Parts: sequence; C-alpha cells; structure tokens
Amino acid sequence: MENVNTTNFQELFVNLLSKLSDREQEVLKQRYHLTSDLAKKATLRQIGESYNITRERVRQIEREAVRKLVKHAEAQEFAGELKQIEVALGNHLERQGGLVREDHLLENYVNENYELDFLHSNAFLFVLEHVFDTVVRAGNHDKFYSVWALKQIDLEKIADLLGNVETHLNEQNKVHSPQEIVNVGVEKLSDELKSVLEKYSEKHSDREIKNFVENYIHSASGIEKNILDQWGLSNWDTIRPKKLSDKINLIFQNINDPLHFRDLAENINDAGFDHKKICAATVHNELIANKDFVLIGRGIYAPGEWGYSTGTVSDIITKILQDSEEPLSKDEIFNGVLKQRKVNQSTIYLTLINKDKFAKTEDGRFTIK
Repeated sequence: MENVNTTNFQELFVNLLSKLSDREQEVLKQRYHLTSDLAKKATLRQIGESYNITRERVRQIEREAVRKLVKHAEAQEFAGELKQIEVALGNHLERQGGLVREDHLLENYVNENYELDFLHSNAFLFVLEHVFDTVVRAGNHDKFYSVWALKQIDLEKIADLLGNVETHLNEQNKVHSPQEIVNVGVEKLSDELKSVLEKYSEKHSDREIKNFVENYIHSASGIEKNILDQWGLSNWDTIRPKKLSDKINLIFQNINDPLHFRDLAENINDAGFDHKKICAATVHNELIANKDFVLIGRGIYAPGEWGYSTGTVSDIITKILQDSEEPLSKDEIFNGVLKQRKVNQSTIYLTLINKDKFAKTEDGRFTIK
C-alpha cells in the first residue's frame, strides 16, 4: 500500500514564501500562478507594468526570489518536512514505474493528499522544479505528455517502449482492448527496463509490471483510448474522430441504443472529442444526408448496420409479411415493426388496416393484398 506524507504542504509553502519580500512574493505568485485567486500565469510585461519596471528587472527579481526561496528551503525550519514530502513523492513515482503524467500527478496524488484552498496546485509543481533534486520534468518529449519522473529512471528506455507499441498498433491497424494494449507493452519491454520494474515490484508488493506498463501507456502522447475504452494511435479516426459522422458512430456504439438527434449532439459535446461545440441542427443535417443512419422515429436515428430498414411503416410491414411467407397476427406484425421503428402501436395499426395494401384473413391474421 502507498504511504502518503501527512505534512501540511500549504502551511509549509506559505511560511517559506513569507521569508521573501512582499514584491518577491508577488512576482513569484504571478509568474508561476501559485495561488488560487489568480486566473493564470502573468507575463514579465504584465508584472512590469503593474510595478512600473522593465521586463528585465522583473526577470532579475524572479531569479533572485527563486534563489532565496531555495536557500531558505535548506534551513532546518523547512528541510525536514520538505524531505518527507519528497520521499513520499518518490514512493508514489516508484509505484507508477518511475514516471507519471503531470495532470495525473495533480489530480490523483496532490489534490487527493494535500489540502490546497489558498494555494494553486502549481505551488506543488514549483517545489518539485526548484527544491527537490530527485525528480525531473519532461515537458517537450515527443513520446510523452508532460511527465514527472525519478532522475534515476531512463526516460529514453520508456520512450523506446512506447515507440515499439506504436509500431505494433500501426502494423495491426486495429483498436485494442485495455488488456490487449498492456499485454503488447509487456511483450515489448527491454530486458534492462524490465529489470528496473521488477525491483519496483519487489519493493511495492501490490504492484506488478503490467501496472507500470499501463501507466506508461497512459502517459504516451501518441497512444490514446476512445470513449469505448478502445486503444489505438492518437491520429486514428476511431480514437480521436475528426469527421462528424465518425463522432456519431462512436456515440452510437457507446450508448448502444437509438438516439434523438438532440441527445446525439449533447453526447458528442460531453465526450470532448475536441474543443469544438456542435449544435443539434448540424447533427440533424448530417443524419439526414448520411445514408449510414436511419430515421426510426420522430427525430430518432440509428446506424443502418444495426439492421434497421429505410422506408415508411407501410414498407416495413410489407417486408415483414413478404419474409414470413404466411399471414401474421397483429401482435407479430407490431413486434416486427417496433424492432425497426420507434412509433406508437396506433400508427402501425392505422397503416395495417389500409385495405388497399393489406388484407385480413378469416382467422384475423394479415397478409399483403
């Protein structure tokens, strides 16, 4: 089990900041977005204008403030508790295989284990970057999202692993289940990296190599999962759809039920495929124009591949009777139509009693006239 440090990080960091001058504190707060009352990081120019000083002067103040803060962090007043936080973080990173995505670190570790109301979670990242010497940030690697890793872990070995998984996906050209993608990762492990992970697994007995590999895959920028929990390359339409029709198809597969076009639009927006917001009318136009989708009720559509037929209720009744090759009861026809259309039974019955198209047998069954 993971042992988490219980130090009050917020109190510790605020006390550390208090060792600086008011202006030094303010510059760091704005430059690094350290407090929750700020909307975002400020530029050198914005800070310079508020103090009526040049950008270079702001840079100098920032540099000096960071130097002073790091120096104060080494004092006995702070060093002990900071070390405890660093050790706990190292323990967490080991449990992830030595590396974790920055957003996952904040969401699943920092925000769950440290109470931050006045401070922004960037304050924790600030300490990681400037105070701790056992971790390193990789923010511009072509194989990862922004990640934090133990300095002892070889990031290039993990990058090679992810590159091999990408090659496998490209060759297979099909989506993988969560278990399948992890199995591929385990198979592609180099002996050297596997040896490192075995040591982590021995130290943390509730963690297995497959857990570390799964975390690596979640950190990969070139490999993603779609809303169906299927894994593939990030640029695949089945993973990150660009066309509206592909988005609609994924929503239908996820819901596995016919949907009104307004519900489809809402689900597309909730899925967060991209930053675009789609309106119901646009979705409706795509459904009307695309022959892959079938209208089965008032505004309700389904993929044609699900077995739904085009045409009117009368057309569907005709096909049901043709396929049966014998008269059918009213209930049998109702059931057949309702598998194809979301309509009221009264609508089916009014169509069925059309004597120009359908006839009723002596035993009360129906046939084509």
